[in-house]
Amino acid sequence: MINSNLIKHAIFIGILVLVLICFHSIAEEGTSTLSGRVIDEDGMPGQRIKLAMKPLDMILGREKTPRDPISSWVRTTTDMNGNFTLKNIKPGPSRLVMLPENGSDYEIVSIQIGDLTFYSTAFLRNFPTWFGKIVFAIEPEERTKDVIVNVKKPRMRISGRILLEDDTPLVNTEVDLTVFDRKGDNPIYFLSSSRSSGASGRNVETDAEGYFVSYFPDREAQHQVLVQYKGATARTRWFKLKENQHKDGLVLRLRGLKKHQDKRKERENARQAIWAINPENGHAYKMVQCKDFTDAVAKAKSENAYLVAINDEAEQRWLEAAFIQKDFYWIGLIITEDGIVWTNGQPLTYTNWTSQPPDYNPNNKRNANIAMTFSSKKWTAIDVGNPIYQMVKYAIIERENLRVTTQ
Repeated sequence: MINSNLIKHAIFIGILVLVLICFHSIAEEGTSTLSGRVIDEDGMPGQRIKLAMKPLDMILGREKTPRDPISSWVRTTTDMNGNFTLKNIKPGPSRLVMLPENGSDYEIVSIQIGDLTFYSTAFLRNFPTWFGKIVFAIEPEERTKDVIVNVKKPRMRISGRILLEDDTPLVNTEVDLTVFDRKGDNPIYFLSSSRSSGASGRNVETDAEGYFVSYFPDREAQHQVLVQYKGATARTRWFKLKENQHKDGLVLRLRGLKKHQDKRKERENARQAIWAINPENGHAYKMVQCKDFTDAVAKAKSENAYLVAINDEAEQRWLEAAFIQKDFYWIGLIITEDGIVWTNGQPLTYTNWTSQPPDYNPNNKRNANIAMTFSSKKWTAIDVGNPIYQMVKYAIIERENLRVTTQ
């Protein structure tokens, strides 16, 4: 006689397997597959190369941050013949990368799909490393086969990884990178990092694992790398690099970053606590940090103030001199179905547009806000759908008849 518990257990296992099969089918629905072969510039197979599909968010033609965390990227490793298959690729802009993205032993030169060949210009001399990398999107449920990925050893370069004090990588972050160089092997150079004969500074962005790459070295010399980020710095020892050689595997650890961030926050809070008095009208103005325009309005209200209303050229020029930081600032001008108005109800008597006044449609229910541009301090309209909207993190607020007391 069959044990009833065994029957129940078998039924449970069967249901569980069915659920897993259904789940697997749902997971694969709408995804795509990319397969092919990696070969180097000599036609030899690219063996044991780690490949991944990096899902991207694109803004104005340039990638910002990965659409998904690196742990969820579809990845594989080529076999001894260079063959690979990437499954379950999600729809949307993606890039085929080798891992680590900024630290691989190879660089992708081109990708051949059928009769079409797409070339990368990202690693050409004098081009920024982010420019010209191949981005594509495979249609849902597409099975793309026989793709040829051409790779080559990189030219003279320096690459490495940036870590925090707790060994956490600094990922997807733009940092200031300076590469010093000097000629000769003079031993006294180790006494001072300032004895370099040249330097090249630039912004570089770390990848999803904290790796960076620089193609500044173009001649035989001794080099040193300096990284700066939010007041914290890290520096390598001097190392010699010959023409067409690589210096990979550098590790730069940013120490004291939290301390620098805390001090910077203190300075920022002190700066935002100060009201500047315009002697011509007696009004007080202050810069506040905000998440968006709505938050700026709330911050102004909490200070018994309003977003600045600029009524003439003299007030505009005074503000330009008082707030010289190169940032975008929300001001109290908005575009509504009723027209262009100040949020405090004052009439619009003066304008300072970047070019022409923005158009508005009385039937358009989607409002737009106005900000001062970061350099010229002219005004520009920005709606929520504009990529610049997320860049505006400050506002100027205004109060009338502010009494200043001293102790």
